[in-house]
Amino acid sequence: MIGRHTTLIVWAVLGTGVVACELVAVLSRGRIPGLGTVVGRVAASRAGRYLLVLAWMWLGWHAFAR
Repeated sequence: MIGRHTTLIVWAVLGTGVVACELVAVLSRGRIPGLGTVVGRVAASRAGRYLLVLAWMWLGWHAFAR
């Protein structure tokens, strides 16, 4: 099994990546879409909404269920 410290480091790297992507999106002045725009585009279709719900369920099960 992966140790607790390794898991926390992976989450920190993922969180830092998300913040960095949002920062790049803001600094690009609309040339690169932000996370909200991407999620909005995915959620515009029924299949996209189902995929978002499944992704949220998977994240909840693997990250928070203990």
